[in-house]
Amino acid sequence: MLDKTFIEKLFTQWDLIFQANIETLTELDSVGGDGDLGIVMGDGFKAADQFVHDSMETDLGKLFYQAGKCFNNAASSSMGTLLSSGFMNIGKKLKGKTALANEELLLLVCEMAAGVKQTGKAEEGEKTFLDAIYPAARSIEANLKSAPIDFLTAGYQAACQGVDDAAKMEAKHGRLAFRKADSIGIIDPGTVVAKLYVEGLLKTIASEQQ
Repeated sequence: MLDKTFIEKLFTQWDLIFQANIETLTELDSVGGDGDLGIVMGDGFKAADQFVHDSMETDLGKLFYQAGKCFNNAASSSMGTLLSSGFMNIGKKLKGKTALANEELLLLVCEMAAGVKQTGKAEEGEKTFLDAIYPAARSIEANLKSAPIDFLTAGYQAACQGVDDAAKMEAKHGRLAFRKADSIGIIDPGTVVAKLYVEGLLKTIASEQQ
């Protein structure tokens, strides 16, 4: 069972991954946005990680919900708002739980996707975060009877493919949408955020097996 200690490790892994990718996200965002995505994501995950470690809360639902609020306060941007909505959505689904079964890791992907979709008013196929997170969720679900390291590896690979596939789409949201057909061929930074999110889950589970 995956308890608060595991969640602490997960948020630390997310923080490490997003700190390491500040420059990458900044460069991608500079193409069609204002270039602050790397800093914003770094600030958000650092604040959420610190909150989760400092909190005495063992109800994982409340922990994720409150981490989402903390994330939103630190990451003042549209993507920050979207991810905080995802975390809060996860929190609502986990209310009352103090531990998760391995298969419930799927919920951390599906409910993040649902929260982002609801707040962002986007659909899969519109060159956004959803185009990497939904393929990951489907792949994880399809492989859920395998070991966690295996179904999360499949999910991460699907997210990576989602990043590539979305690059071939025309953007329908954000500043990239102003480029219309010229946005085709440009990597959407939101899809990379989704890939890194799934990567955090995979690396945390992998570290548990060492």
